[in-house]
Amino acid sequence: MELDDLAHAQAAVGALLASLDARAWTRPSPCDDWDVAGVTRHLIAGDRAFTTSLGGEAYDLAAIRDDVAGVEAGDLPTTYAVGAGDLRLALAAAGSGGAFPTGLGPMSAPAVTRLRVIEALVHGWDIARGAGSTLDVDDDVAERSIRHSLVLLETLPPERQVFADPQPTPDDAPALDRLVALLGRPVG
Repeated sequence: MELDDLAHAQAAVGALLASLDARAWTRPSPCDDWDVAGVTRHLIAGDRAFTTSLGGEAYDLAAIRDDVAGVEAGDLPTTYAVGAGDLRLALAAAGSGGAFPTGLGPMSAPAVTRLRVIEALVHGWDIARGAGSTLDVDDDVAERSIRHSLVLLETLPPERQVFADPQPTPDDAPALDRLVALLGRPVG
């Protein structure tokens, strides 16, 4: 189920990225200091870091970010798709046992999967918002990510900050809007 959710979320982000025109990449996103291309590079770097960790190697996030910073905007959709596929393969190979190093401390492969679904959905929403588009995702996937986010927020180390405090959103809002509002994005 979790790998299916990740595949769904990544496919939605991939479709969105493939639909963007050249002007969209430089538009501001809801993430301070990041335009649409910057949020996309953040997703790519995260996928690469976790893929490396799941392969049993320590990763150098600064080096990964530097490498991804050199990817031209027009190449971001393909770079994202390749990295997303690599991450899913690494997660499938890792199985459910063991713990892998992450910025949040050691995590199992299923926990990494849930985290990457949340990242893809929320940052996919950021990209869509910045580009003046929408992210087309299944409500059930977003609902599961809300539940996972609530658990993750309870265990987040004090030195780690979420985007912002939860924002108000109607209970009957679409699940993706409720997810991003939970993680500090104003949806109004």
